[in-house]
Amino acid sequence: MKKLAYLATAVLAGLGFTSTASADVSISGSQTLMYSAAGSTTGIRNYGSVDFGLSTTTASGMTISSGAGISLTDGASGDASTADAKVYGWDGLTFASGGVTVEVGTDVALHDGVGEVQGIHASAATLDHSSVSSVTEQVAIAVDEGAGIALTTSMGSATLSLAYVADTATDGGASEQLDDSVADGMSVKLSTAVGPVGVTAAYVTFSNASTDDTESAVAASYSSDMGDITLAYGSSSGTEDGNVVSAAYSLALDADTALAVGYASYDVDSKSGNATNVSITRALGGGASVFADFGTVNGTTTAAGASGNMGSASSTETSVFAIGTSVSF
Repeated sequence: MKKLAYLATAVLAGLGFTSTASADVSISGSQTLMYSAAGSTTGIRNYGSVDFGLSTTTASGMTISSGAGISLTDGASGDASTADAKVYGWDGLTFASGGVTVEVGTDVALHDGVGEVQGIHASAATLDHSSVSSVTEQVAIAVDEGAGIALTTSMGSATLSLAYVADTATDGGASEQLDDSVADGMSVKLSTAVGPVGVTAAYVTFSNASTDDTESAVAASYSSDMGDITLAYGSSSGTEDGNVVSAAYSLALDADTALAVGYASYDVDSKSGNATNVSITRALGGGASVFADFGTVNGTTTAAGASGNMGSASSTETSVFAIGTSVSF
């Protein structure tokens, strides 16, 4: 990421701010180009994004930040003029001071997913955009973000994160009417270390007129010269009633090459399924890397949908292989 510092005497003064004001703007971008094969369905996948980080510091030392971006995923058409191109962000502000961070906005996230640590593909598009089936039932709450507030603070060597979402009906909008809220949620997450083992635990609730969902999860991680390993367990009730056991392992083969393996096993609503992925990534320097990625699912699965995927809407392929390059600018 390249950082650009702009003095307000040149920029912000022209927008009506005083000559003593200043702001910090960070700009980063990335693009991935890959070839993937899922059975007889093959294709070139191309997607990328540009992200803008905005921040300023008040006279009291409080940092106020926000951000936005533009992304393009090579979905049904891969044309930037279609809905595949998306502008996101500007959905709230984050205030940080004295070790406490508070986020207020319309896209506040609840702390779910702690029990699912296997998502370590070299490319997010390997499974998301390659016409591959997914495990039918997974541990989850119905909606995990919306208009609300989140707080993160330190408690000794531990980190405590709290979130409350007052309206999950729509997230990320420019405005959100709270007096007609039909659903809300809250969560708590605690991360700490027990000797050499890192431990994270989370609890999430979600409620609307017809559903009360809960999700509880814990994950433990350990690093050594033999690699990094994380084990996790999660359970949910309500819309999805069951549990997941997952694991992730990564190993640096040399200074520039890394191997990663992930696995998850679901038993939800009397349906079972599992997902496995393996990836090798080689850094080339300058923010560029090449990768090979493999993913497979089995058990009770659901066919891939047409939107954002190659192939037909009824594709039942359960494994995919991809090779490609990613560049961070």
